Amino acid sequence: MKNLFVRMAAIALALLMVATVAGCGGNSDGPSKKPPTQGDNTINDNINPKDYEGTEITYATWRNPAQYEDGPVVSDFEKKYGIKVNVDLMTESEYTNKVLGRIASSNSPDVYFSTYTFPYCLDALQPIDAAKLNLEESVWDKSLIYLATVGGKTYRVDTVGNIWKDEDMVFYNKKLLQDNGIKTPEELYEAGKWDFENMATIMKQVAALGPEYIGGAVHLEGLIHSAGASVISYKDGKFQNGTKDTLTQDIMRWASTGMKEGWLSTTSIYNALNEFPSGKVGIAVLHSFGLKKTGYLRTMKPSDIGFTYLPSWKGNEVQATSFVRGWGLCKGAQNPVAAGIFLRYYLDVNNYDTSSAFISKEAENFFFKLTSTSTSNKNFYFCYGSGVTGVTGKESAVGDYIQTPAHADPTQVIPEIDKYQGEINSDIAKLNEKLK
Repeated sequence: MKNLFVRMAAIALALLMVATVAGCGGNSDGPSKKPPTQGDNTINDNINPKDYEGTEITYATWRNPAQYEDGPVVSDFEKKYGIKVNVDLMTESEYTNKVLGRIASSNSPDVYFSTYTFPYCLDALQPIDAAKLNLEESVWDKSLIYLATVGGKTYRVDTVGNIWKDEDMVFYNKKLLQDNGIKTPEELYEAGKWDFENMATIMKQVAALGPEYIGGAVHLEGLIHSAGASVISYKDGKFQNGTKDTLTQDIMRWASTGMKEGWLSTTSIYNALNEFPSGKVGIAVLHSFGLKKTGYLRTMKPSDIGFTYLPSWKGNEVQATSFVRGWGLCKGAQNPVAAGIFLRYYLDVNNYDTSSAFISKEAENFFFKLTSTSTSNKNFYFCYGSGVTGVTGKESAVGDYIQTPAHADPTQVIPEIDKYQGEINSDIAKLNEKLK
């Protein structure tokens, strides 16, 4: 049976409001709620799904539904609508280029899965209009629609509370902290004292336990954007350089100080997700995929995994932040309206048995509290993946823009940032040209 939630008035209101996470309150401030399900009459804009029975669509992805929680959803969709879903599997690292190859050979998939690929993915997409979706429904995440609208046309969509959302958050080793009498991030959050300074204090306490212990491992770009700053930002329809912002530089210096003093191990998300499952790391800043049974932390005992919201930087409002994920229509899609019917069903979390997807009921509740509000002011980040590098032709923007300054001596962070200004501004110009 689908694990459906009752829609409460407070949540209905929250779906229409800008959501931010304040640095006070707690993880147990009321039950989690999935977004409301919608009736078939609003699935698509004046479309009768029965007209598409007996047709097929192709979904290009690197995640085989048979191995994840969307397997039953795809099967249920096929039974309900009589539309066959062909899964075109390809590796994530080659995804966009593979799709572009399919398009060039007139063998285009219908559905495009976009992760870390904006704005490079625009080469593979057509406006979502052809899917005939009703984007006025509250189920659609307005923050993604804002970002995915270029030249007045929307190219990708996502839903509020989508089970695939990867919001940034804090994980901590509950057993490690409790065994050593260290106050946990959740306790500090509940007390309204969860900020960068207290996070650093926990990291220092863990690092002091011995040379085999790591205080913290963080995804620095996510922390920067959660404070309202940016490395590369997207505002008012264009990309902007945020590395000269004093707030960005202050947070980089915070990380640099942690690296120098030994209580912070890494500012790379890839290293962080490799280190935390060892059981010797106090705190990690990662995506909410870590709450899943199939997620980053699947080798850990669920009872050892603690989690809470991102901390506040010196009292600043904490903004929701994540990389950019969305679904769209490929150029040359053969069955775009049926693809739209699929997206409306596939992206509705109410069609999933979420009770089996998470490491615990507590993790499931927290996931939906974190993701189930429409975040029209979400501060997305862009440096990871092919979204930037596919446009600029670089192997990576992360090292030069984030890792190199953060790993420098605290006194050299700003000089290191300044060293790359010409390069960063050149890349920003290329990204904005792509939008044209």
